[in-house]
Amino acid sequence: MIDALATQVAFLLFEAVFCFIASILALSNESHQKRVRFPIMALNLLAGLLLAADSLAYIYRGRDTQMVYVMNHLSNFVVFAVSVLILPVYAVYVTVRVYGDFSLRRKAPARKRLIACMLLSAIGFALVILSQFYDFYYIIDDMNNYHRGPWFLLSLVFPAAVSILVVTILIENRRKLGIHQFLVLASYLIFPAIGLLLQVFFYGLSYMNMGIGISAILMFIEGTISKNNELRHVARTEMRTGIANEHGCVEWLNNMRGQPRLLDYTAVFFDLCKFSDINRKYGMENGNVVLANYALTLTEHLDKDELLARQYGNQFVAVIKNGHVPDFLSLLSGLSVSFYDKREGDVMNVSVSARAGVFRVDRKDLDGEEIISCAAIGLAMAKAQADGSVIYITREILDELEKRKKLEKDINHGLKTGAFVAYYQPKVDARTHKLCGAEALARWSREGLVLSPGQFIPLMEENRTICTLDLLILSEVCKDIASWIEQGLEPITVSVNFSRRNLADPDIVDRIHEIIKKSGIPKHLIEIEVTETADEFPIHVLKRFVDSLHQYGYLVSIDDFGCASSSLTLLREITFDTIKIDKGFIDKDYPKDLTILEHIVKMAKSLELTIVAEGIEHEEQVRTLLNMGVSIIQGYYFDRPMPIDEMTRRLVSPQYA
Repeated sequence: MIDALATQVAFLLFEAVFCFIASILALSNESHQKRVRFPIMALNLLAGLLLAADSLAYIYRGRDTQMVYVMNHLSNFVVFAVSVLILPVYAVYVTVRVYGDFSLRRKAPARKRLIACMLLSAIGFALVILSQFYDFYYIIDDMNNYHRGPWFLLSLVFPAAVSILVVTILIENRRKLGIHQFLVLASYLIFPAIGLLLQVFFYGLSYMNMGIGISAILMFIEGTISKNNELRHVARTEMRTGIANEHGCVEWLNNMRGQPRLLDYTAVFFDLCKFSDINRKYGMENGNVVLANYALTLTEHLDKDELLARQYGNQFVAVIKNGHVPDFLSLLSGLSVSFYDKREGDVMNVSVSARAGVFRVDRKDLDGEEIISCAAIGLAMAKAQADGSVIYITREILDELEKRKKLEKDINHGLKTGAFVAYYQPKVDARTHKLCGAEALARWSREGLVLSPGQFIPLMEENRTICTLDLLILSEVCKDIASWIEQGLEPITVSVNFSRRNLADPDIVDRIHEIIKKSGIPKHLIEIEVTETADEFPIHVLKRFVDSLHQYGYLVSIDDFGCASSSLTLLREITFDTIKIDKGFIDKDYPKDLTILEHIVKMAKSLELTIVAEGIEHEEQVRTLLNMGVSIIQGYYFDRPMPIDEMTRRLVSPQYA
């Protein structure tokens, strides 16, 4: 048969041990702030003392020895004293959990009720001490048996009054607490109250104290869960603005992945324009306040099922319903933000605008990172445009970017594996129809096809791999010329194109010279050709490049002469050896074009420049150029660009019919 008293004692001791362990863990848990750590530690410690003392009172009851007498009186005193003292500590803990702090200052929340709790507990504790001398709460007979005193119910009045005051604080602030947190905090009153009612009807068992122990266990579990949730919240929150961070945004989106409702959203990735001006004008501290207030203002315009997150720096991402996009973008075009400037002692207003990339979610299987990345691509494109404020990213644009990405990858692979080779387009003296030179043009062997420069040069100009290609083609040309010389063929001068992107490299001339020198071919067989249309670098940088090549003894030509507005300035500032006339002057055969061409030819001859006409396809064009005194022709009229083996055969038979 189960002994109810022994079972109760065992349960009380178990709860006491648990509370002692919980108090140690609470004190040593540095992840808790002090304002939370100390109340929960004191609450568990007092609960442990109460339960341990109550269990001892039952253990020593009914034994007639002096030690038992002392222990029985001491344990019962602790039970009554702690029953009073534990409630103000509980009130402090509830206040910290509800308001985030505990204070009895004049304007502190629930100040009067908290003071009343402290006073009632102090009176209750004083009466417990008096009860040790006048036996009005309880009596212990000669056999050390416990009996309720005539004023026993008074011992319940003060804890009950404090409990009611704490309950009013909980109910008043129930919306600040989650339902689970509210119920667990309230359980510290509910379970002891239920236990007290049971104790009234089933005298001899300590249901109230067991209820306190159960509540302590529940509060420990809830506190652990609450702290984990707090850490989880911190990990997903951007501390400076209080909104979600990138991780929180990705997780929020991932929670909708695979669901049809994901298609109802649009991601807007945006960057604040000229925010550094605000930092410089008002200081970094005020700049941080502006960021926080800006985020708060935007959040006020969002629905509950929409999200604003800060990525980093001045960049944010918003995930909003498709129908709200126009209104949200209008906010980004200019939003007034107020802040208090401590230096000026006044409220300031600044207008904050943003550039944005907009991506409407078009597949429900996309994860959060993919969605944000698509919108970020739009922002990057908006920032690249001088007047770009908003760029909408579509699946077509993404597919095109994917193709570009693959093309870039293939280009890098091709540069490493020798997929780029030199093709040669002959230059012919139209008077004698004899081969007199050639231009080396890059070709790319990709997936069984030979691609022309127009299919890869623009991209290589953008990502600067063109610099690698130029040196590679120069090296191939030098090897081919050396091979022609070894075969006993009469070599020709070959012009090799160099993009102006190379001017960013201060050692580019030395690199060119090293390649040519290593090949062992005569310097006059290489002509370096630069394009006139690019204007990324100032003219003095190009002049230094050309002058350095001349110092090494190399020829330099300018390509597409006449197609830009700086042609005359170039000729005035820089000494070239050859000019290649832009084919646009020949193509249409307009009188104005021919007049300009005629004057260019006269000017070039007066400057003792070699003239090459490129892009020539028809006999009429050849006759026109010959009449102007231009005899070196490059174009389909004589020959197309050809691989090395065909060019070698042409050197064997340099005469055109």
